[in-house]
Amino acid sequence: MHRLFQRHIPRYGLILKKPKTRWHPLTTSSKGHIPLTTSLSEPTLDRKPNNDHRIILNKLKPIQPSDLYVSCTVFDSKGNITSVSKKYPKMQFLKENHLFPRDLRKIDTSSIDVVPTIMIRPSNAILVNLLYIKAIIKKNSVMVFDTSNSEVATKLGILMYDLEMKLKSSSNSSSMPYEFRALESILVSVMSYLEAEIKTYISSCGMILSELENQVDRKKLQELLIRSKQLSSFHQKALLIRDVLEELLENDEDLAGMYLSKPKVPGNGEEESYEDLEMILESYYRQCDECVQQAGSLLNDIRATEEIVNIILDANRNSLMLFELKVTVYTLGITVATLIPAFYGMNLKNYIEDSNLGFAAVVVFSLIQGGIITWFNFKKLHKVQRLTMMGTNESSMNVSSTYSSAIRKNGSFLRRLIFGSGTYKRKNFDRPTKREKDVIWRMINDDGPRY
Repeated sequence: MHRLFQRHIPRYGLILKKPKTRWHPLTTSSKGHIPLTTSLSEPTLDRKPNNDHRIILNKLKPIQPSDLYVSCTVFDSKGNITSVSKKYPKMQFLKENHLFPRDLRKIDTSSIDVVPTIMIRPSNAILVNLLYIKAIIKKNSVMVFDTSNSEVATKLGILMYDLEMKLKSSSNSSSMPYEFRALESILVSVMSYLEAEIKTYISSCGMILSELENQVDRKKLQELLIRSKQLSSFHQKALLIRDVLEELLENDEDLAGMYLSKPKVPGNGEEESYEDLEMILESYYRQCDECVQQAGSLLNDIRATEEIVNIILDANRNSLMLFELKVTVYTLGITVATLIPAFYGMNLKNYIEDSNLGFAAVVVFSLIQGGIITWFNFKKLHKVQRLTMMGTNESSMNVSSTYSSAIRKNGSFLRRLIFGSGTYKRKNFDRPTKREKDVIWRMINDDGPRY
């Protein structure tokens, strides 16, 4: 029996250490302890080897989501597993745990793509939904919900073993409350997953980026695009988890509600008593923030590389277009050069058949004509191609010089701008005569007020 148990458990990767430290008896103990690989619906005594093998294989398979039942594994106050993948009717489960129907949406096993949350039910429970972990932490028990994803089943099994060992190892010491030990074990599993994922992305994406620096390859670009999408999804998940921890640290009511064993009321001068919980959350917040920063930095490197690659591709595309234009220019020149000789291919009299210099003259004229057309087109092409700052400055200087020359051309531009334009132009200023002064004086006096 022992050999059978030791032979099949490592095959599915559910044991992290030696079997001696993770051994679970296949028979019930005096304390009513049910091992992880047993089921409540089947007797634990007088098992046959075939039954044990079948039970182990069944427990490793993911569950099928149901609208009527919830399936979870329950840990007691001493860290022992009291039930494995036990199904509870949803209404009965809500009544027994004093929860609301909306709380089940956060711990639904039908999908793991739910926004990470840690909801506090003061003096009752802590609802945890982080990545593939959905659990309810109470003051004397922990319920870990099963998953419907086959890829996550193994990770969830490792979490259960770690959680069991964490609760058992600290059951004798009263340094940390029960709910904090369970929460810390869950956060350790989440941070381990994030660190393993970010290391994988750094290794794979870094290798692709280094290869793209040497040579731009289509397959590498396609692989980089796939990795970039996965990394963006991972960055979003890590960012949401960090925001959840940050919200807990900034809310004193939530911190007080997380004390289930010894409930505390916020605002009674007990802010300093949150230090143990704040230290736990702060340490994992820094780890999560480090993963977020690394993922963000890697995303920036990928975006910078994509921009450089796009510039290189644009330059190559422009080179191809320029080559095509050059070929077109040469083709046009040759076509124009062969235009006049084509006219002489007609069976009509052109009166130069008897000339000794006719053939040479036509050939030379055709070549000169084709060369002129080619030179003119290349000159136009170089003007279009000249898109530099020097060309821009030259164009602006040309505009300014044209404007200044227009002003110099008309010396009275400023005077006309101020006083308006007129046909009468007085070149020299003449002082008014005495008669003109008298006329002006009479005009001023006549315009005065009359009583």
